[in-house]
Amino acid sequence: MTAPSVVPAPLQTVRTGTVTMAAGLVLLGLSGGVYLAVSARAVGPVAFASLSTLWTLVYTFGIGAFLPFEQELGRAFAARSARGVGTGPLVGKVALASAGVLAVLLAAGLLLSPLLVSGLFSGGWTPMWVFALALAVMAAGYVTRGVYAGASRFGWYSAQMGVEGVVRMAVCAALLGLGVHAAAPYLWLLALAPLAALPLTLPGLRGALRPGPPASWSELSANLGWLLLAGVAAQAVANAALVVLQPLSGRDGTAGRFLAAFVIARIPLFLFQGVQAVLLPGLAGALAAGDHEAFRAKLRGVLAATVAVASCGVLAATVAGPRLVGLAFGDGFDLGRGHLVVLASATGLYMLAQVFQAGLVALRRHRENALCWSAAFGVFAAVCLVPLPALVRVEAALTLSCAAAAVLLAARLMTHRIRDRLADGER
Repeated sequence: MTAPSVVPAPLQTVRTGTVTMAAGLVLLGLSGGVYLAVSARAVGPVAFASLSTLWTLVYTFGIGAFLPFEQELGRAFAARSARGVGTGPLVGKVALASAGVLAVLLAAGLLLSPLLVSGLFSGGWTPMWVFALALAVMAAGYVTRGVYAGASRFGWYSAQMGVEGVVRMAVCAALLGLGVHAAAPYLWLLALAPLAALPLTLPGLRGALRPGPPASWSELSANLGWLLLAGVAAQAVANAALVVLQPLSGRDGTAGRFLAAFVIARIPLFLFQGVQAVLLPGLAGALAAGDHEAFRAKLRGVLAATVAVASCGVLAATVAGPRLVGLAFGDGFDLGRGHLVVLASATGLYMLAQVFQAGLVALRRHRENALCWSAAFGVFAAVCLVPLPALVRVEAALTLSCAAAAVLLAARLMTHRIRDRLADGER
């Protein structure tokens, strides 16, 4: 099969890329909900606590550590393509850096494993092995997605997500049909579904890695270092509430009900991932081509779409949130309408923050991006110290930290765009 030609990101609209990836995103997002709902009903509340903790750790560290490689590679790949420069050496450098971060995470996990196993996983070692495999698969997957996004091969990007989603749902259906109630198969599925998608979509790389000038470590390391800090801090803002609530609330089931509500409130964020994946290479490509008006137009369009999606999410949580939680997880997971609305509002703020982040990263303001997210996580930690009821404390910390991130990132982006306009006027 002939691979599609590389199209510079400035020629690919955000709308086209997002529509192309819609099927994959819907399947991936749906599969996450199916996985959590089926496993919760199958293994029961006690085992589901360990499974949900593993889910949180995988996506906090996996996304936090490796999504930056996709973002930086997508941005740099699109910029090189716009200049007609080969991208092969760039991909090689990013892949090597990703492997280095994976090695550090695995070593840290090995050292901390006795504490993690006893404190989070009730003495079971299976979650640790799943965690290690899932991180390795995500490290490889995000590098390939960076190539697909930078080369505007959104069909392959969508396929990787779609295959993962289909595999996860198919295996969940099989386990449910067989009446499996043991936790181990559901735990392993967390790593095996993305692993199945990886080799099936590797043909999408064919023809994309063209020879070119070397990519220096100095070019990549500063950007990746700040992106890693931003990625971990951003994922901590998004997911730390799930981990913090467990020790604060004890074993009364609040953490499990919170996760169920959290999943329903986060549905718009699954759809937003496609916008984010296409937005950054598009912004970087516009800047590389010197088209500042296209940069501003893309950003305005995505902001408007994000506000609309976030508003729909809050409305859905208000009208149908409790019913959706009951349908997905069962009556024992009801948390209350007000809590769902709060979580949906925090999700909307987080989505806006990610749009502003994409603008700063495209402008190569990695340091400021990282500091804004770090400050937002500082807000989360500070609010968690306030003596309030556990659930109220965690929800307040989540909402205020997401709001802080959106405000800080928007302020820095606006400052730089004003400076650019003034500079354009002087010229």
